Amino acid sequence: MEARMWNGLVGVAKETYTASLGEEVVPRPLMMPLVRGELVGMIWVSPLHVGQDEVVLAWETHDDAHAAEDRSLLG
Repeated sequence: MEARMWNGLVGVAKETYTASLGEEVVPRPLMMPLVRGELVGMIWVSPLHVGQDEVVLAWETHDDAHAAEDRSLLG
């Protein structure tokens, strides 16, 4: 991934976290999955609320492999 794109993505995440903290809100976790240095997705956790939460993380490797044109992941 180019440094310019990476810096842009990190900058957006930092701005969001800084704004959230300024409003005394806990920032939502963020994941940016990379395949061989290429961004293949961006995942923000849905808003969290006080009480019992369920967290489910799932993805489709087959679709990711096609998107990243990585035949080794297709099985």
